[in-house]
Amino acid sequence: MSRPKIIFVVTEDWFFHSHFLPLVEAARRAGAGEIILAANVTGSHEAIGKHGVRVSPVAFERASRSPLSALRLMLRLNRLFRRQAPDIIHFISWKPILVGGLAARLAVAAHASIYHITGHGILTGDLDAGFTRMGARAARLLIRFLRDPRSWLLLENPDDGQALSRIGRLPADRVTMLGGAGVDPESFPPWPPADDQPLRLAFVGRLIWSKGLDVLIRALDLVRQAGQEVHLDIHGAPDPDNPRPVAMEDLRRWSRRPDVTWHGRSDDVSGAWKQAAVAVVPSRGGEGLPRSMLEAASSARPLIVTDVPGCRRFVRHGQEGLIVPPADPEALARAILELAADTGLRRRMGAAARQRVLDGFTQDHVIADMTAVYERLLRETGGGGTLRGKGPVSSATSGEGRAS
Repeated sequence: MSRPKIIFVVTEDWFFHSHFLPLVEAARRAGAGEIILAANVTGSHEAIGKHGVRVSPVAFERASRSPLSALRLMLRLNRLFRRQAPDIIHFISWKPILVGGLAARLAVAAHASIYHITGHGILTGDLDAGFTRMGARAARLLIRFLRDPRSWLLLENPDDGQALSRIGRLPADRVTMLGGAGVDPESFPPWPPADDQPLRLAFVGRLIWSKGLDVLIRALDLVRQAGQEVHLDIHGAPDPDNPRPVAMEDLRRWSRRPDVTWHGRSDDVSGAWKQAAVAVVPSRGGEGLPRSMLEAASSARPLIVTDVPGCRRFVRHGQEGLIVPPADPEALARAILELAADTGLRRRMGAAARQRVLDGFTQDHVIADMTAVYERLLRETGGGGTLRGKGPVSSATSGEGRAS
């Protein structure tokens, strides 16, 4: 009997490499013999291949909203699924879920499907007020996919599950709440407090409008007007395939400020957190569970985050950090001033953030939860595997789970 085969479908190979390699370990533990990644190839495929994953290039045309582009993608994926006949197809993020899900339903081979939501992104309103009209159509299609008893839903925060449940019924026994992508606490050790002056803030992430970097820049003006000296380090690069990247002219203008340094995309994120005293995640919404937030927390850095899905799942106001309304530079400035004025508070929050990660948001937690999902699906579909039992399942609508 051949060993089970799993295909991961994601838009970009770099996204899989930076966030989802723990899933490969989970698949191996569940007994997978062959693992394939279908994604755009942008330079991370060789590093992924070292983990025993075969990369199959698929042109996702991520920036395109053309129905013809989506049809081409669906046909490419359908051919891949027919040719490979996988036991499990694991779709990561909305475009692979929608287009890949349709392609899989047209494939001949029987398989289980995992639909992995990493945030609702542009399918929701600016401040996560609810699904847009396009988002509601996408959600209804996913709800239809989940009627298949061989399907599974992965979420990173309870808000996303609640938004979906307002569209249609979720399969309560086939939903798992993950601790985001998880973080390796040894790769992001607890650095000693960075209490040098001026106080250093850090933003790490893609430079797109939804991340709220422009709001943070406006907050810096208010902090300076209050007489507090701080410095902001920006680590990241614009995403040209996103509908609303940060404009290069804005980045150049901000970089000319004496209180801002733009470092570009960083190859040493842990080093960035070592230099920072406070991590700021000023997101407007659409998040799953920001990886940069988990990495900063693992590094024992206090957090200032916005009150949006994902961020508010991890940070408890006054414990691991401070929560402020999204798109509110005045509130963000007040939070920066509060932490700037209290060294002891920063240290207590940093230690609590590190412990929060260790209590449920490490990559080992993700591996354990995903091993249980893969094993159960392989057993139910006859795919084999080591099959140690069903493992834990958590409800997306209640918000309960290992790392709630």
